[in-house]
Amino acid sequence: MKNKKEKKKWYKSLIKNMKVKNSISEAKEKFSGFLELPKEVVSKATKLTSIENNNILIEGYKQIIDYYDDYIKIRANNIDILIDGKDLDIKEITDFDLVIEGNIYSVNYQK
Repeated sequence: MKNKKEKKKWYKSLIKNMKVKNSISEAKEKFSGFLELPKEVVSKATKLTSIENNNILIEGYKQIIDYYDDYIKIRANNIDILIDGKDLDIKEITDFDLVIEGNIYSVNYQK
């Protein structure tokens, strides 16, 4: 079991790390505001853009988990994205962006 002095040392280290992380986050926000960059460019946010029910762009995805012609499951930064439809196809793919086309019935999110 840790004594009181060790606990205090651990707590101070934790507080110091939290202050550094907060400073970095604040600096990113100021930097993106100065350059007028969208939030998703600087942070690890995932952005979905849908055009009617037949085209969806996913920016900031991590990996494709399942890929069928009626169901696609994508892992994003903080969530999984579930796309149900018919004749679904991945039309464009890069390291960060993904374009899915087909008859899209629903887009759901799962933590």
